[in-house]
Amino acid sequence: MRSFYLISLALVVAVGMTYWYKATASVCPAPIEYRIGDIDASFDLTESQARLYASDAETYWESIADRELFKYDEDSSFTIDFIFDERQATANSEETQRYDLDKKWEESEKIKETVESLQADYQSLSNSYRADVSAYEKRLGEYNSEVNKYNDRGGAPADIFKELEIERKSLGRESEKLNKTAEELNVVAKKINDLSERGNLLVNAYNQEVNEYNEKYGFAREFTQGDYHENNIRIYKFSSESELVTVLAHEFGHSLGIDHVEDESSLMYYLLGDTTEFPVLTEDDILAFNSVCGRNETFTQKVRRVIRDLLKVV
Repeated sequence: MRSFYLISLALVVAVGMTYWYKATASVCPAPIEYRIGDIDASFDLTESQARLYASDAETYWESIADRELFKYDEDSSFTIDFIFDERQATANSEETQRYDLDKKWEESEKIKETVESLQADYQSLSNSYRADVSAYEKRLGEYNSEVNKYNDRGGAPADIFKELEIERKSLGRESEKLNKTAEELNVVAKKINDLSERGNLLVNAYNQEVNEYNEKYGFAREFTQGDYHENNIRIYKFSSESELVTVLAHEFGHSLGIDHVEDESSLMYYLLGDTTEFPVLTEDDILAFNSVCGRNETFTQKVRRVIRDLLKVV
């Protein structure tokens, strides 16, 4: 009879332990052993690169824990797969359009710099031209006064006539020089006007394309770049290293049992914001992690880890 009760008690405990383990198995099942699975050939990504990005993503959570949370294992059934679909195709299109916008901006800036340089040259040449014209007109006035004076006297003496003739020729050369400068100013002014018009057209086209780009891509998007299901993280799109690491770290958070948080700047926020920079854990992220995993491994987490290890052997 006693052995019967012991067996019954053992069965009850075993059933209870099994129920408890299944109910809590997804709560911080660290260390999570994973490997890189399938990588669609459409992604410009090697397995070794994917491993490095995954390793970088691990550190966001392990930096706030006093234990190993993730472990790479070639034999693991937990895989990270890279699946190419319309999301990555859209990301590629976005990247191409952004590249075109950047090129237009660079061209616009070069035109702006050229116009500013030409305007400075024009202003300098114009100032010099006005000063030369003023000096020329003064000399011309003095020359005409001298000529008129001697004409009223019936003519200039030979030596004075010679000096006046030299001045006349000099004034003629100066007039030609001023005319050439005026032509040069007109050429520079035309270049400035042509470039300014081209620059304005380019800026208008750029602004229109930016508006179209923002309407199509410039909004916060839900985390559709990847998702997590039991024993599998699937990556659908990324446009940069920082975006890939952000998505991996976000999905690693879900694999630990962490849900979405309220802070819009958080890694675990349900919308994807700016991914031009690598993510930073917020206070909400850390609180969510601590509520699920805690900095140190708890007794129940140790028990679950031991059970998982035993199940691998069985």
